[in-house]
Amino acid sequence: MNIEAELKSTKPLPPKQRALLNILFTASWLSCQLQRQLRNYNLSLPQYNILRILNGSYPKGLSVLDIKGRMIDRSSNVSRLVEKLRESGYVDRVAHSGDRRMVVVTISEQGKSLLSEVQATGFVDPEKMPGNKLSEAEATELAHLLDKFRA
Repeated sequence: MNIEAELKSTKPLPPKQRALLNILFTASWLSCQLQRQLRNYNLSLPQYNILRILNGSYPKGLSVLDIKGRMIDRSSNVSRLVEKLRESGYVDRVAHSGDRRMVVVTISEQGKSLLSEVQATGFVDPEKMPGNKLSEAEATELAHLLDKFRA
């Protein structure tokens, strides 16, 4: 369904406005789809993102500031999200050996297990994810156009 039909617009939209609205609508739609899948694991999308980031840096940990710099949604309260993940046993916080004011966060074994479980459901399986109807070339072009859009 095209964006005009989704928004119940009776008039055609100018191309740049149509592109902007389509990006906003698609981002919201995708977020809802992913949140719905993560709800089964009592995870929010930002919490999943933190676990994914920490898993990628494992065994080395990251500071909260480093995590925030790698987040998709950088407006998230990373400290609060990390604390919730720590309370659930998914991450560990350790004082930095060189700077006692800094805390290093690492993914725990329980966090790695949860991340594997989420990924095993097809959450990151390209064949099951939204956008799977795009060819490799189309996906590459879309990524290029979105990079250009933000430039």
